[in-house]
Amino acid sequence: MNGNLVTQPDAKTAKKPWTDEPAKENARELPLAPREGWLTLIAVIVMVGAVAVAIDDAGWAGLAPLVKDSQTKFLPVAALLSVLLGAWLAKRSIRPLRAHVVGSVAGAAFLLYAVSGSISSTPSIIGRLHDLNLSVSAFVNEVFVQGARSTETSVFLLFMGALVWGLGQFAAFTVFRRHQAAPGVILAGLMILINVSLTIHEEYLHLVVFVLAAMLLVMRLNLFEQAKEWRSRGMREFGDISSSFVRNGAFMVALTIVASLVLAANASSAPLSHAWNNVDDQLLQVGYDVNRLLGGVSGAARGPNILFTPTETIRDFWQSTTEEVFTATVSDGVGRRWRGATYDSFDGRTWSQLDRETTIVNSGDNLLDQSVDAVADPNSTIPITATVTPNDFGGDVFVSPADAVSVDQSAEVLTSGANGPFVDAKLSDGIQQGVPYTVAADVRKPSGDGALTGNLLAIAGTRYPDWVKRYLDIRPGSVSDTVATTAQDIKAHLPLNKRDPYHVAEAVQDYLYSEGGFSYTTDVRGLCDNQNVVDCFLQIRKGYCEYFATTMVMLLRELGIPARYVVGYLPGQQQSDGSWLVQRSAAHAWVEVYFPDHGWLEFDPTPGNTENGQAPTHLPAGPQIIFGTPPPGGAASPPAALATECPEELRRGAPDCGAISPTVTPPAAPPGPSIVLPLAIGGLVLAALIALVALALRRVPSSEPEIVFNSLARLAARLGYGRQPAQTAYEYADRLGRLVPVAAGDLQLIATAKVQATYGRMRPGDSAIAMLATAYRHVRIGLLRLVVRRPHVSLPARPRATKTRGRRPRA
Repeated sequence: MNGNLVTQPDAKTAKKPWTDEPAKENARELPLAPREGWLTLIAVIVMVGAVAVAIDDAGWAGLAPLVKDSQTKFLPVAALLSVLLGAWLAKRSIRPLRAHVVGSVAGAAFLLYAVSGSISSTPSIIGRLHDLNLSVSAFVNEVFVQGARSTETSVFLLFMGALVWGLGQFAAFTVFRRHQAAPGVILAGLMILINVSLTIHEEYLHLVVFVLAAMLLVMRLNLFEQAKEWRSRGMREFGDISSSFVRNGAFMVALTIVASLVLAANASSAPLSHAWNNVDDQLLQVGYDVNRLLGGVSGAARGPNILFTPTETIRDFWQSTTEEVFTATVSDGVGRRWRGATYDSFDGRTWSQLDRETTIVNSGDNLLDQSVDAVADPNSTIPITATVTPNDFGGDVFVSPADAVSVDQSAEVLTSGANGPFVDAKLSDGIQQGVPYTVAADVRKPSGDGALTGNLLAIAGTRYPDWVKRYLDIRPGSVSDTVATTAQDIKAHLPLNKRDPYHVAEAVQDYLYSEGGFSYTTDVRGLCDNQNVVDCFLQIRKGYCEYFATTMVMLLRELGIPARYVVGYLPGQQQSDGSWLVQRSAAHAWVEVYFPDHGWLEFDPTPGNTENGQAPTHLPAGPQIIFGTPPPGGAASPPAALATECPEELRRGAPDCGAISPTVTPPAAPPGPSIVLPLAIGGLVLAALIALVALALRRVPSSEPEIVFNSLARLAARLGYGRQPAQTAYEYADRLGRLVPVAAGDLQLIATAKVQATYGRMRPGDSAIAMLATAYRHVRIGLLRLVVRRPHVSLPARPRATKTRGRRPRA
């Protein structure tokens, strides 16, 4: 640098001076050349595109008609167009609100065209729009008039398209108008993270691409900000410096990505998995709640196919595949159903797990110590072990044959209420692909002393413990009188000496399995007209396992027999080495019926799928048991008609226990946690947050004017209005005063105090400190308002450096 001259930038690297109005500064630069560089634009497109491709890859809305292509295939195109339009609008000299309105109108037009093409195969655009209108009308009628969940995908597709379009436009606008990468990166990251959490599809590649693009975007904008300082100081060789910056940044990005991949592939522990699993479950629950409103979601979610989640909605269509879920070896080589989760409450369409309570159980400890589900008679069971090697579970709930006793890893056992019946269990550290776990279980003896027989269960009686009442509950509106009539007809056809719970359950199973004219099909779309599942099934007599199992549970509850809905897998297919291969086609739902002193017994009313081991339950009759004669393996139970007490709350005027039916639960909210305590806690937290915000707004960082001035300067810089190089305190206060006119006087007061303290060594008195504190609060509140209201003022550009004589330039 010459002693008398300020070095001028090279003609090739000189650009227009930096101003605080990016729209005017960058006008007419795009598409010729965005000042932020083409790499910035490409990074935004790739980042938003990765989110769109990931959502499309999950296949949430299934396949389009006729063409059998993904209904969300338009999302990547929407991402590309929204980013390009958002970047172009950011460069125009128009207000942000007008720019967003223009982008929204363009997005609406594109989404109408794209979504209508996804749901309709009509050749003309007018015809497709007509079909879209009919689909939306059907959705509104089903959801808001009939109060049912709709299977129309149009609203869901419009919703997802709007999310992607809004993401692209928002990210591009903040980058090219505000030169801020964080808002777009955070929003896009949240969307792809939620998608990864819900889908069972592998999304690692999309995550890697997203992270790569996001880091390049941050690096590029950092370079752009650094360039302002370099130009202001008249640095030469600007192109060489930029190239070096980009090369070093790209190397660091690549190194970070490679290190992350290596760590993910080789890490032996996951210290944060437990915390994330809890968030994961909450995301799943939110997703299912949204699906009840929007409808249309038919893709495979974590579960898989929404198995083992807090709520299980029965759909009109079940899509099964031959994808491998897990393989297993069993100590005795026998294939059994793999229980995953149980449900107690049914509202007509959705099964729920009420009063969920979680207990942590250490590796090897008894899983049922905190549950009432332990088998009462240990002489009727034998211990086995099963080693399960997961491939694509889609969740952390593990499966086990019958009653799991222990597992070789730390687990979280879920029960219905504290020390209540078993619901499900998950591995605390999560289920990892290819990493086996070994579970010990008690299974029923197939024969010999202590084995269950029909005659033994026939005299088990109906003296049920109090905790069983939830499995007799029938929620108002969940079924109609048709269910009660059908149940009584099935029971009436039995001989008088076989109207005990076991023979009634067997009769209901056989009625649905083979005697009632029901057929197995996975597609009943358009057949139920939004009826309750059980009523529809009894009418059309078509459905899949969820329909069969749900209907059997509700028929048994109508007859006063406690039953619950269970989801898991059939035994699968035995391999030549004796192991069992379980595919997604083996996913299944069945029924468990409770018998006093014997626990739960499986019943399967669904026909078909014999290749995976599906079969109904029929116990051998066994020896006739006479009251007072001990049966093989245990003491005799008294005949139900002589020694069984019927709980008063279960009577319907029946003369004996063999004819009791449950009392239908009066119209009331289903049992669940009280909302008063969460609301109170939420109110206290909100009040505390308000108090903290008020305190933060009133707090003055110091009585020193320099510290007060610098604190406001840092806040303004975070909002995009930082202090320019060589700008005096008065100039900066004047600049901020035009952004926040109501605080212009306060800013001048703070600037004056700062100058007097810095250069005049003058310290303010007590009254001046009070005025300084008041001015600080006014300015701080005014600046914070800029978060939601951007000013539209014309600020002059900082003059370029010129030649001087006789003095050195200021640094």
